[in-house]
Amino acid sequence: MRKIFSNFYKANELLEGNVSIYLDLIRGLSAILVVMEHLSSRLFVGYGNLENHNLLVKFLYLLNILGGPAVTLFFVLSGLFISRSVLKALYENKWSWQAYLINRFSRLYVVLIPALILTFILDNIAVNYFGDEGYANAFNNLKDFIGNIFFLQNIFVGVYGSNAPLWSLSYEFWYYMLFPLLFLLFFSNQVKFVKIISLMIAILIISMAGTRLNSYFVIWLIGTLVLLLPKIKFLTRGFIPILALILLLLALPVRPLVMTGRLFTENWTENLFAVDIFIGLAFGFLIYTMLHVVSDKIRNVELRWLDKISKLLAGFSFSLYLIHYPIVNTLYFWGAKNGFSGLQPNLISVIMEIIIVIFICIIAFFFSRITEAQTHIIRKFLVTKNSAFIASFRNKVLSKERVG
Repeated sequence: MRKIFSNFYKANELLEGNVSIYLDLIRGLSAILVVMEHLSSRLFVGYGNLENHNLLVKFLYLLNILGGPAVTLFFVLSGLFISRSVLKALYENKWSWQAYLINRFSRLYVVLIPALILTFILDNIAVNYFGDEGYANAFNNLKDFIGNIFFLQNIFVGVYGSNAPLWSLSYEFWYYMLFPLLFLLFFSNQVKFVKIISLMIAILIISMAGTRLNSYFVIWLIGTLVLLLPKIKFLTRGFIPILALILLLLALPVRPLVMTGRLFTENWTENLFAVDIFIGLAFGFLIYTMLHVVSDKIRNVELRWLDKISKLLAGFSFSLYLIHYPIVNTLYFWGAKNGFSGLQPNLISVIMEIIIVIFICIIAFFFSRITEAQTHIIRKFLVTKNSAFIASFRNKVLSKERVG
């Protein structure tokens, strides 16, 4: 246990430096890649012969197929930052389920509930005004709406309406619950009764979640592993970060190649987890080298503008991820009603895609100003209400004891 926290303490200190700026940038760009993939599937009807297109079109085509791998990067980053918050609280003897759950629920719900309402509105518009028959019944499906609020999508209910990316949010939430349950079970001095309760809850979640959700927890834990690994001398050589970056850049396109049948054509759906593990490990390796090799070299480097850009993108990335698809869906059916039938990729259509992506990012930014930027207010409200509830409960107990 002491060795684990010793490794964590060193990694945590390194994360306080400029490395976090690059990780924020990756998080923001990953959200944009997801938007680009979903938009391109509706915007373009086919890529034809790419050899006839210029480098800009070819480059954009590559970016448009990296949305799936970007979600894997999200999982690793989530595992890194969430497990960091848990381990830091334990290391400083400040851990409490109460504080942890308030932090997690305030962070999630401040964006999720407005995003679900926006999905309802946009799906309603797409169905009633633009002829979107695919979600004719989804926009008034109360069961899915409530199920998504409790992160039960793809477990007991479907994703709500057109908002397909919500599948990953249920994964994230249950990983948030599983990690502290399992870590405290095996690496803490809790009383036996508490450990038994923790084990029962963990087993309930695992049995409910299903094979795919449970298997991707391994990818999420790669972020945790990065925090707990010691500094290995061989892996601190100067060329290692470059090697890790090359490995990740080679890993990212493998997933779309598998999905399109260009690699492992038989049973390709079964190969995706192996591919995602490969991407997750490559990204975890890159983060490890950034912490233990690059961080010392960039510790005193001034990254003022990069810091601002990274914080800007990361600041609305969660909102962007949760609201972009209903917007894309509504724009698509609006265009279809007005004669749009898809574009072939060329310089004009590439520029059009860039403009639409910027437009969606601007919407997400303003959406984030009234949602995730207000997380601290929601958190303070929950803390106050929770403290008042506990105080009231204690007073009632004390009153009964005095009467008795």
